[in-house]
Parts: sequence; structure tokens; C-alpha cells
Amino acid sequence: MTRIHSEILRPTTLAATLLAFATSNASAAGPARVASYDRTLWPETIESPQHFDRASRQEILALVRVIARTPLGDETSIQSFTGVTAPNSAAVSQWLAETRRRLLANYKAASSDCGETDVCPPPADWQALEQRAHAQAATATPPAWRQAAEAFHTAYLYEQVRLAALFPRITSEIARLAPQELTGTELPDRHFALSFDDGPSRNDESERLLSWLQSNGDSALFFVLGENLERRLGHQSAAALREMYKGQCLASHGYHHAPHPKLADWQDSLDRTAGLIVRVQPDTPTGGVWFRPPYGQRTLEQTHYVSTRDGRMVLWNIDSQDWNAKLPAAAMQDRVVTLMLLWRRGILLFHDVHPKARQTLPALKHFMDNSGLSLSDCRELVAIPLTASATAD
Repeated sequence: MTRIHSEILRPTTLAATLLAFATSNASAAGPARVASYDRTLWPETIESPQHFDRASRQEILALVRVIARTPLGDETSIQSFTGVTAPNSAAVSQWLAETRRRLLANYKAASSDCGETDVCPPPADWQALEQRAHAQAATATPPAWRQAAEAFHTAYLYEQVRLAALFPRITSEIARLAPQELTGTELPDRHFALSFDDGPSRNDESERLLSWLQSNGDSALFFVLGENLERRLGHQSAAALREMYKGQCLASHGYHHAPHPKLADWQDSLDRTAGLIVRVQPDTPTGGVWFRPPYGQRTLEQTHYVSTRDGRMVLWNIDSQDWNAKLPAAAMQDRVVTLMLLWRRGILLFHDVHPKARQTLPALKHFMDNSGLSLSDCRELVAIPLTASATAD
């Protein structure tokens, strides 16, 4: 992969990493540090589906090792790990069970080529996967990569467990409130979709990104803010904006970027933004009512309201953190690639008001093409039936 420049989460001891995370701010604004590491430490260029699977297996095993040695079985241990006061232990337990199930399924999917002795046969259950993870730690991976990868997965585990510990008093992408919510896990293995929040930008950043997507024949879900779209309509025609978003799927991020559970007029926020979207894209596949809640915060009432209008509440499962000033573009790219290797499918969250996504998309697309991965058309997401959310692998 092409690298821009690197600022990585340096390998640390597990104890030092846990201490840094446990003392970080546990508010809804996000963790003090986010997971990333220099992917050039992985000893093999990922330029084929087989290379992707090999790297995928090792990322999965690295997270398995971190989970196995991290105490999360009671409220005290969860609070110590996350810094969250009165954590929701049941939500953490549910997240862990679901994560173990997904990691086992993903490892099996990455083990379809039984020409390699380290994957034949794939583990039958979580205990067997743990055993393989510990066995391969000593024999199958370079120590420098293993140390960096486990530091990454310690940070990533903190991010995820912290969200679970806060759920549902602070809702997020960590779990569904209802089966019809879309998370990205509904996509097939090796399929990913692009999504962008907060646009259209005040400058030409959205146009530059859209130009790149259209020149490559790619599409994405654009979750626009109503106030930003209305501002554009004040000095651009609806026809011009329709051409600008040609081939893309417009959806709602609400009128203002605010947690909608706190808005007394949240219905007006959704309805007003939907009306603006339909002005720009009358034939939008989302009907203008597909909604991604800012910060992932929503209520069950809001999810049901969107559903009654033939919409979907749309979350994500791969957060690029492109908005985060602490994460340079190259480190953000490394984070996204690592999470793609780990989860093997999903909705990627970016923002079209920041340049990082546009700067790294060519390299990410090159990585996907070489790895045999598919970039789903936004209309494929719209076509996912409601029942798929509840039965996703």
C-alpha cells in the first residue's frame, strides 16, 4: 500500500496501555487515544486474496489473545479497564459473546485455503481459537509486528468495551436498539460500503471527493446535514447539486449536528432534512428518510419513527476516526485496513468535510482491488431487507 507518512500508536506493555486508557475521559466525546499502528510492520505486502486472508487470520488471533488476557467478567474489572463509572456489565458481556462469535466465523472464512498447515482444520469453537492464538504467538508472527498489533487491539478493545459499558445510557454504534437498524455486518464476506457524514462542506472538499468517486465509478451513502444542504441551496440550484451527487445516495444526518435524543423537535429535524434531500435528489434510493444519528445516539422511538416512513437507522462497524486531529492520514489509513482485516465486511464511516478520507481513498481502493474485496454500490445497501439486520453473520 502507498504510505503518506506515519505516526503510529507505539508498542507498549499491556499494563502501561491499560493505565493510559483507564484514566482517559469516559464521556460521550470519545476516547483520549484511538487504535492505529504502522502496517509496514506486517512482513508481507497484501496484494492478493490469499495475502488478505493470511493477514486477516493474524489480526483476528491478535485480538483473541488480548481478549483472553483482559479481565472483563465483573463491574470492577470493566470499570478498571474503561474508567466508566457504573458500567453496564450485561451490555459488555453481550458484546463479548457477539464478538467471539464473529471472530470465530471470520477466522473460518479466512481459512478456506487449506493448503496452509496453520489453518487446517479451522478451530471448531472459541476455546480452540484461543489455543491457536496462543500457539501462533510464539511461532508464526514477527515479534515487532505482534507487539504493535497487540497494542492496537488493546486500544481497540478499550474503544469497544467502553462504548458497551456506556450503552444504552449513551447509545452508539456498539449495539442495535432494534433489529431493523443497519450496522454493516449484513454485508457478505469481503464486501464493504463507503459512507460520509456532515456534508456538503463549506468549501470544495465534498466536490473533490465526489469527483474522485464518480471518476472511478464508485458510490457511497452521503449523510448530509440539513443546514449545510440548505446553505448550498441558497447559492446553488437543486439541479446543480443533483449533478454533483449523481450516482450517489443521499441520506439524512439530521438538520443540526446534535444528539437527537436531546432534541425536543427531533421529528422536525428529520422531516425538514428529508424534504431538502428530496429537492436535490427526487429519486433518492433512500427516500430522503434514511438516517444516521449524530454520534450514533438515538432512541427506540426515533428508530421506529424512521421505519414507519420506509427508512432505516444506519450505523457503521468500521470507524475511520478521520475527524480526529490526533490521527494523521497515514495512521487513519492503517487503522481502517486493520479493521477491514479483522471484520472482513462492513460500512466504513468517513466525513466529506475533512480531507483525510479523500487523501487515503486511492490507496484504500488499490488495497481492496488487490485483495479481492468488493466495494458495494450504495443501492445495494438500500436493497438489504429489514430482516437481514437481525440475522446477519
